[in-house]
Amino acid sequence: MLKETLGGATWFPRPAAGASLAPHVGSADEPQPGSLTGIHPTSPRLEADTPDRTLTTPSRAPLRVAAHNGARTYGGGEKWTVLLLRGLSERGHRVHLFCNFEEIAERARAEGVDASVAVLGGHLALWQAWAFASRLRAFAPDALLVSTFKKVWLAGFAAHRAGVARVVSRIGLDSDLPGKHWTYRLAFRRWVDAALVNAEGIRREVVRTLPRYDPARVATVYDGVAAPHASLGRREARAALGLPHDVPVIGSVTRLSRQKRLDRLLGAMALLPRIHCALAGVGELEDQLRSQVRTLGLEDRVHFLGYRSDVGIVLAALDAFVLTSDREGMANAMLEAMAAGVPVVSTPVSGADEALAPDGNGQAPGVIVEGAPPALAAALRGVLDDAAARSAMSEEGRRRAREWFGYRRMVDAWEGVLGGDPPAFWDARRDASPGKER
Repeated sequence: MLKETLGGATWFPRPAAGASLAPHVGSADEPQPGSLTGIHPTSPRLEADTPDRTLTTPSRAPLRVAAHNGARTYGGGEKWTVLLLRGLSERGHRVHLFCNFEEIAERARAEGVDASVAVLGGHLALWQAWAFASRLRAFAPDALLVSTFKKVWLAGFAAHRAGVARVVSRIGLDSDLPGKHWTYRLAFRRWVDAALVNAEGIRREVVRTLPRYDPARVATVYDGVAAPHASLGRREARAALGLPHDVPVIGSVTRLSRQKRLDRLLGAMALLPRIHCALAGVGELEDQLRSQVRTLGLEDRVHFLGYRSDVGIVLAALDAFVLTSDREGMANAMLEAMAAGVPVVSTPVSGADEALAPDGNGQAPGVIVEGAPPALAAALRGVLDDAAARSAMSEEGRRRAREWFGYRRMVDAWEGVLGGDPPAFWDARRDASPGKER
């Protein structure tokens, strides 16, 4: 495959329909056919937070990167988008986040990311795609990141109209499959150069449901996380949050939405006397969850903390973090809990299956359990009653957050793919030992 340059950066141009992104054979600096997902056997190992992993050059010329997010509320996907764009900006790239709602734009700007509103609605709102194309032409990005899967049809069309050279879709939920609607299938075949997912289970399903899309253009790049700052110890953190210091406390940092299935957690709480639960977050189901708390008689033991920017303090107060969702990718809140050394109890969603699975020595940062309240209660009781197990889970969680889910490593990968590297080069399906799949 021919390479082009864009402001000095290596760029792999959009392939013809059905063509592979694997580069030509002949350079040891490039991925080669025949190795795992196109990765050359001599490629650098995927070390934790490696600062100097680049494909062909020691430094990459500045890019102009636009992103679009269509969410109404600021959740894990929006936090991820802002963190990535901030990381790219800190490396000298020009970034801009276009949002459907001013609330998201305000939060992005508060984190130092330029943002403005550019609405993309349903599939038929082609006039909004034309308007977004005009905004893209004015910004003149080298690449567009579509961080809300359901907007890939309109965003991809707009990028095509604006002449954007590269479109990368981020898929972060196991229910967001491009093959389930013709508009998504068409968008991927015509306009999406690469799809990066945050869990291997999602990658397999994307490939399975998109048979006419080159699998080499779909790669797993784990979300990156840094340990949230905690300025207080456990006792002080609980005092600051109004939580008791002398009983076990479980909890979650989450949107109070239907997807998160917090009704299961409350059902488990009814089976766990003396244990307290802290929920940090806001959402449309708050009134319904508060009603369930009253019905179950849990008013004294379930604490709604509202939105908290000091996630580190919330995690410092917990003995166990609980994830009860029906569908997830690689939940950012779970990764933050692992980085903070908090054991995790999770339902078997795709990201948890990978992040929490025991290693060859049986070590794991948490447990995976079915979502029925009795099963959740039993798993939580087992974790809370075994201090040695909690200590081992804490250590393993910190290790995996550092070695598998490093923030710098994630920015390296996205910087590379947005800049034109073949997605397979940055695929996370290799262990630190060459030739081994995780």
